[in-house]
Amino acid sequence: MKTYEVIKEEYVPCTGNMLPDRREIMEMQLDDPAMYVQDQYRKERSVEFLSSEYDGSLVIESRLEGGRKHRYIFSEL
Repeated sequence: MKTYEVIKEEYVPCTGNMLPDRREIMEMQLDDPAMYVQDQYRKERSVEFLSSEYDGSLVIESRLEGGRKHRYIFSEL
């Protein structure tokens, strides 16, 4: 298991704001960050996952129905 600083950002399309509407910063111990994100959305009907890297950190976005988007940024500590 590795220890990560995880930043979770939530975007709501109806606000028209390009900045996150909500942001959480957590410290977590995870084996697989991608599996963690997928587990968070098991009950959603339609989810699209996008993965990339930015500045050495793993970035995973989940796009949900209604245009909602959650972004997870994993930085290994």
